[in-house]
Amino acid sequence: MERLGDHHTSTITLTTRTRAQYSLRMRTIWMVTFACFALGTTADAKRLHLHRPRRGFQMRMTHFVIPPASEREGCEYQVTPNRRAMDVQSLELTATAGTHHFVLWEYLGKDDNPADFWSGIKYAAGCIGLGPQDSFGATANLFGMQASHARVEFPPGIAVRLEPHAAVYPNLHVRNPSLTDPLTGEAVFNLIPARKGTVRHHAQALVVGSFQIDIPPQSSASLAAVWYAPANLNLVQLSTHEHHRGTLVSAHQVDAAGNDMGELVLSTDWQHPTERWFPEAQRVLAGEGIRFTCEWSNPDDHPVHFGVTTDDEMCFVTGYFYPDDDSARVTGPGCVPQGAGLECFVPKLP
Repeated sequence: MERLGDHHTSTITLTTRTRAQYSLRMRTIWMVTFACFALGTTADAKRLHLHRPRRGFQMRMTHFVIPPASEREGCEYQVTPNRRAMDVQSLELTATAGTHHFVLWEYLGKDDNPADFWSGIKYAAGCIGLGPQDSFGATANLFGMQASHARVEFPPGIAVRLEPHAAVYPNLHVRNPSLTDPLTGEAVFNLIPARKGTVRHHAQALVVGSFQIDIPPQSSASLAAVWYAPANLNLVQLSTHEHHRGTLVSAHQVDAAGNDMGELVLSTDWQHPTERWFPEAQRVLAGEGIRFTCEWSNPDDHPVHFGVTTDDEMCFVTGYFYPDDDSARVTGPGCVPQGAGLECFVPKLP
């Protein structure tokens, strides 16, 4: 915009055309400023910062606004810049404070038509229903259930596989607790490769849980269930996932007869669940299982069940494994089709 003058310069005389241009620009500036103010000064919000990695690359989600006293789960379609397949050994993440979860999905289907994907932010739990028609059964969970500040680093020799110019869906779920002010949802993350020639196994995501959650009003409740491995698995890491009524998740390995073989992970803080990394992979043979228990306390005057919002509840054991055959796709009863990894649901024990 032209300078119109200040205390060091004489005032510029505007022509009719210049005056019209100036008026239009000022009107545009005021409209943009008002729009940003109405969205909680999104444009003025300080951009989240994360140091770029010396190796690998950084990606950033388009920010979106969460209105007061509400929550949103935003999904975005992006393409990674790697020209060759990449063995990702670590993820570094910074997201909006109070983030419920961040997930990075990778589409492994055969549809490479950009017109079948979407642009900008779309709102959908787990990005379900977005992208190509085969997305539901051809999408892998690369890094899941991450908090607002996270670093995931696999042990030496283990990494997750990222395809060249991979189609990925960054997925950010944010709840805004303020009753009056909008909140900006943002996420920036680094994908850092393993040293060339060091990877022996490619990890896949493991998510095991139950839908059968029933927590009476102003009461406590628990759920126990057992999931049996359909093939030999090598556990790399285990953690858990509940929502704000959760008080405990424990997971034990059991043999084919249900006998306890030892504790795998125990979490008593739903916001900061325990992450157990196994220095040597924990073997779970085909037919052996994971017995998990979730507990909750419900102070509200209504029952609570399974659901995707933060006012609902969940009961999951999460983690990473690799099969004996590194290239195998593992599935079994109760497991949702995946491009890679396992997402399985089992009934609760009587």
